[in-house]
Amino acid sequence: MVIATKQSEKSRQTDRKVAHSAASAVRTVGVDQMALTRVAADAGFSSGAIYARCDDRSELVVMAWEKSFWPMLSEIITLLADAVISKDNSSMSRIAELFIRSTDPGIVPDLGSAMEVIIASRRDETIGEVVQRDINGLLDDRGVGPATDGALRQSVVSAISTLFGASLLNSAYVDNKHNMIDPTALIEVFTRSVQSPVKPAKSAGVLRHTAPYQFPTTYDDVRDALIAASEYVISRTGVHRATVSRIARRAGVSVGAIYGLYENKDALVADCLEVLFPPQSRRDVEEWSRVFTATDQRAVVTDILANYMSPSFAQWRTFRLESIVAARHSPDIASQLAAYTFAARRSLMAAAVKAPPGATISPDTGLSARASVLGLSILEIVDPTICQLDWRWIPFGR
Repeated sequence: MVIATKQSEKSRQTDRKVAHSAASAVRTVGVDQMALTRVAADAGFSSGAIYARCDDRSELVVMAWEKSFWPMLSEIITLLADAVISKDNSSMSRIAELFIRSTDPGIVPDLGSAMEVIIASRRDETIGEVVQRDINGLLDDRGVGPATDGALRQSVVSAISTLFGASLLNSAYVDNKHNMIDPTALIEVFTRSVQSPVKPAKSAGVLRHTAPYQFPTTYDDVRDALIAASEYVISRTGVHRATVSRIARRAGVSVGAIYGLYENKDALVADCLEVLFPPQSRRDVEEWSRVFTATDQRAVVTDILANYMSPSFAQWRTFRLESIVAARHSPDIASQLAAYTFAARRSLMAAAVKAPPGATISPDTGLSARASVLGLSILEIVDPTICQLDWRWIPFGR
């Protein structure tokens, strides 16, 4: 019995070391480029130690999630959800401490990598069934899961989305520490926003400021076709697994036609980002600039959320997520997206100073509010029902 116990403990230690090594690999090279042999070597074991536990990369990511990422993430989500549900912000200092520690550039596991695993779960059923089970189960246990609706669920969803969005963005632009997003001020708003679960009296009606997603044209039919095909493929596979042949097939051209315009896949991806991101960034700035000075901030944010989470923007949402994930592992993509992001931030902060005193969305919460929209598209992966939420219940400005 004693020997069996020792062997079991040794096996558990090996599991933890392998999971930690896999979590480190997600941070450095990403889910799609993780090599099982490298993970084993970094953990100090042979490949056999990995294959005795995991059949393939997907199972290795699941192991990293269950033994490394989820314990870290669930602690923060639990504190966050309980603070919102109990309308008690006394745990905010602990939440802030955990957020800062879990986004430190040298920490493993980290929140940014946890977000990457959630995003990867969208295109990997093995990962998805575990990630969805854990996150939705935690929310179900607190009465705010996918089967629920109302002001309380809206507050919890908003708080978690703020955490998710800030975590992903901060991990993608980690070299720009002065531009890191601190979500705690906005999260604290959600812990004191819900006074009673009463539905707003105003009917949903027609959104006042909406426009469907518009694909920007370059006025070059072949280039437009290749960029549209790239957006389609990347939104489904991620940047790393998007192949030139698949993009060419989607665009209805030969692979040679692509190499006639672009030196390599990296050049095509860079052009795709250059065409697609700036128009949406400008649109974001225009929409959020209106929020700061609006007499009814809640109504304007309702329009933004309802529009962004509409079916028209579904492909853009996933393309944007996959591009930011790619930025975590590609200095070139990170530099390119950072240029768009920081230009937008400058404009937003210039607009934010015009917010009246006491406004919920202000210089302290404006960037977090914008990040929360990105976070919604992450949470959507595990809980698609959030797309049907009544955004008039957005929990502030009551």
